[in-house]
Amino acid sequence: MKTIILSTSATVLILVGTAYAQPGGGADNTAAKTAVGTSSPSGSKPQISPKTADEWIVVQNEDYIPVIDDVSRKLQSAHKAFMMKDPAGAATDLRATAKLLSKETSSVSSGLKENIDAATKQLSELATDLDSRKTVGVKRFDAVIGTAHRADLATDWVVVDQSSWYPYIEEPDRHFRNAHQSLLGKDGEKAAQEIRKGEAFVKLEASRARGDVQHSLNLSAQELEKLAADMTNNRRERSIVEADQSFGRADRALAQSHQVRAKGSWQKKDTAKTGYEMKAAALNLKESSGWAGSETKPGVSAVVKDTGLLAGKLIAGGEYAVGEVDKGIDDLGHAIRGKN
Repeated sequence: MKTIILSTSATVLILVGTAYAQPGGGADNTAAKTAVGTSSPSGSKPQISPKTADEWIVVQNEDYIPVIDDVSRKLQSAHKAFMMKDPAGAATDLRATAKLLSKETSSVSSGLKENIDAATKQLSELATDLDSRKTVGVKRFDAVIGTAHRADLATDWVVVDQSSWYPYIEEPDRHFRNAHQSLLGKDGEKAAQEIRKGEAFVKLEASRARGDVQHSLNLSAQELEKLAADMTNNRRERSIVEADQSFGRADRALAQSHQVRAKGSWQKKDTAKTGYEMKAAALNLKESSGWAGSETKPGVSAVVKDTGLLAGKLIAGGEYAVGEVDKGIDDLGHAIRGKN
C-alpha cells in the first residue's frame, strides 16, 4: 500500500468568529488509511509567544479594559488626557479612535455597522464638546469609552488571526490565581480587581464565539461580575471554594470555545490555526481541572499531553496521520465535557 502525502498550506487565514456545531472533522477520518498530512515548512511562521496585559482602562470603577490593540491604546490615551484635565488632548485621541473604528466597517454585518456608527458618533460629539470647553462629566466620558470598546470587541475581535488572541490565553487564569491569593490574604477589594481583569478576557473570547459557546462564556462573565461585586466593600462574603468553582467554570467555557474553533479551523484545512486553538483548549482544560482538583486524573492528563504534542506538530508543520487530528479534537471535546 502506498503512503499518500498530503500537503496543506500553513498560511494563516483570517477566520470570522462563528461557532461550528457540525459533527466530524474536515478531513478523511477513515482509520484504516495510512495517509499522512504535513504543513508546508515554507509557509510556517515563528511560534507565537505569550504576553501579559500590563495596562488597563478602568471605566466607572467596575469595567476593566485591557490595553492590547490600537483602539484600546487610543482610548487609554484619551482617558489619561481627560483625567489630567487636558480636554484638547482627549478630544484628539477620541477622534483618532473614531477613525480607527470606522475602518472596521468594511467587512461586517449591517447590525455591527450600526453599532460602530453609533460609537463613532458619540466619540465625535464628545470630542466636539471637549473642544468647545463644555462641561463633560466622568460618567458620560466613561460611558462613551465603554461603548467604543464594545463596538471594537464586536468587530475587530471577530475577524482576527491567532497573533491577536493567542498571546493572551494565559491571562484569564493568571488573574484568577491572583484573586485566589488575595482571598487567602482576606483582601476582597484586590480579589475583585483581579476577577474583573479575568472577566475582561472571558468577554474577549465571547466576542469571537457564537451560539451555545458564546452563551456559556457570557454566563461565566456574568458569574464573575457578580462574584467581584459581592467582594467589593464586603457586600457579601464569598468563600474561596465558591470563587474557585467560578474560576473553573470560566476556564472550562474557554476550553470549549477553543475546541469548537479548532474543529472549524480543521474543516477549513488551516493547520496552524487548528494547532493554536487546540493548544489553547488543552491549557484551559488543564487550568479548569486544576480548580476542580481533577488535574491529576489520568484521562485528563493524557488528553492534555496528547493534545499538546499534536498541536505542536500542526503549528510547526510536522507530519501527522490524518485521522489523528479528527480524533484528537474529539477526544479533547469529550474531556472538556467531562466524559473522560
